[in-house]
Amino acid sequence: MKKYNRFLYIFSFLSLLAFHVNAAPQLEIDEDHDEVMHAVQQGLIQPFSALQEKVAKQLNGRIIKVELDEDDDVWVYELKLIDPNNNIVKVEYEARTLTIIEIKGRGLENIIKVNE
Repeated sequence: MKKYNRFLYIFSFLSLLAFHVNAAPQLEIDEDHDEVMHAVQQGLIQPFSALQEKVAKQLNGRIIKVELDEDDDVWVYELKLIDPNNNIVKVEYEARTLTIIEIKGRGLENIIKVNE
């Protein structure tokens, strides 16, 4: 019986560890890491932590995927969020000012926070 309990404990721990690893948003950067760091230092891109704060203030959802793209000297964060009703919403933020460029998906009335 002790062997079974130890197996159950190890299995539970590994399952919990796998859940935490999968709970973090996936981050993709299509550009060179050094180029991104240089752009952040120049103020062309707000850091990811600032984006997370902005999303938390504006939207009811959890970030599940982040992409950072640069095209013609314009940097864009492309996010996928999951809302409280499990709808996937895509949001694009201009990376320098963190203003929403585009938002699309189902149930937008549930994801956009209303400032009162």
